[in-house]
Amino acid sequence: MKDTIRQLIQQALTRLVTEGVLPEGLTPAIQVENARDKTHGDFASNIAMMLAKPAGMKPRDLAEKLIAALPADEQVSKVEIAGPGFLNFFQNTAALAARLDAALADAHL
Repeated sequence: MKDTIRQLIQQALTRLVTEGVLPEGLTPAIQVENARDKTHGDFASNIAMMLAKPAGMKPRDLAEKLIAALPADEQVSKVEIAGPGFLNFFQNTAALAARLDAALADAHL
């Protein structure tokens, strides 16, 4: 799931560069961590805080633009901004349950 979120963030960053919101040449290491508090989501990223200064924006403003640029994915039910600009990702429990059911039904596992 962390890889999926990294890919979604990378797609959003690419879109924001194309739209001129972010400067070209940024190659951040996209960090996605398990959320410490599950009420704040399942996964979190500080990418908006990492890129705010090079983008010349406030972290929270950049976080809003990143959320708007994120492509939809059935595995993510919602994304929220927390604190100064953390992106909190909530996993779609129905999609997770479907993947678990498929894994349990796989005779090779």
